[in-house]
Amino acid sequence: MITRRRVYRGHRPANHRVGAVVLFLLVLFALAWILAFSLMPQYLVFHKDGVEMVVPSLQENGLGYQVTEKTPPAAYVGDASASVQIAAPDYTDVALGSAAGLDYLQGLYVPYSKANSTGLQSAVKDAERRGIQGLVLQLKDESGQLAWMSEVAYSSSYATNGTWDLTAEISELKAEGWYLVAQISCAVDTALAQRNPAVALKDAMGAPYTDETGGWVDLWNAEVRSYIAELTADLMNKGFDEVILDRVEHPLATVTYTRNIPPQLDQTVCVTNFGIAVRESVADVMEEQGAHLCAVLSHDALEGTALSNGQSLTNFLKVFDRVVITTYSYSEDAKVFVEAKIDSTLRFVPRMDWIFSGGSWILDTQMPAQDEEG
Repeated sequence: MITRRRVYRGHRPANHRVGAVVLFLLVLFALAWILAFSLMPQYLVFHKDGVEMVVPSLQENGLGYQVTEKTPPAAYVGDASASVQIAAPDYTDVALGSAAGLDYLQGLYVPYSKANSTGLQSAVKDAERRGIQGLVLQLKDESGQLAWMSEVAYSSSYATNGTWDLTAEISELKAEGWYLVAQISCAVDTALAQRNPAVALKDAMGAPYTDETGGWVDLWNAEVRSYIAELTADLMNKGFDEVILDRVEHPLATVTYTRNIPPQLDQTVCVTNFGIAVRESVADVMEEQGAHLCAVLSHDALEGTALSNGQSLTNFLKVFDRVVITTYSYSEDAKVFVEAKIDSTLRFVPRMDWIFSGGSWILDTQMPAQDEEG
């Protein structure tokens, strides 16, 4: 027997479709209004109180927007002159160099010619015979070639990198309690001046400037500053307790820089600003490694005046932790620091051919005779 089932369908009110139609018309009207508004002429008006949008057809008076012309101010007809005055910087508040954390620097000087694995072993034995447990390695001389294999890409770019990987030997010496210092030349870098003339100082003929010491690079140049800072950081990260910057100086001749430098910024500013730039670049590495930054200073700077090569004892002590000075008259030189109330045992490092029990010094067994000094 077949049973038929009926499905109940609810009754929909008559106004159901009416609501949908009304909603559709409202949406259509809104779209039409937006389209009409977008087609109306509109202006952005800039005035002293800000910016406003004006639609002329919606203004109360029904008139279009009127642009009122303004008469510009009359041109100045008097004499006018303007100039930018550049003054030399004031280093009064510079206080980067410090004796904080310093101990005596007592080391045997190892020249660049012996800065290799064999030379290091020989220097260690020589120092031990003399009762010295410190070494000062000249790892970059005026030639510009590095004695070690650095992590600095710039040195590889210009083929100045070395092949000696000293990392393991330095770590071993540090574990045995040795105090290790690296010395690198800055302004005199013959290889870099030849291979990258863009960073070299120029002579009167426009050629890279050279003298009896070698080829000179520009300490104003950002690439040079960055290069020296990166080499310094690399050596500190490898375990050296200090890095001594050598040849932080300006040549005595008239030269052309790699950038326009106002004449008010003289040799002293050039040299001091270079030192500040390098110091600030390696500040984090120095703090992390507990390392120090020093510089070689000419003996003539002890007279108290800024030298023609840009070096100044006052400025160097503001920038560097110590100054290294080759001397044959240590007792007299130390008085300069004592009278200035500067700890001569920590911040003055004499480079001599003899040693004493207290204070800091660098023993250089190959120093020239006294009458050949300078």
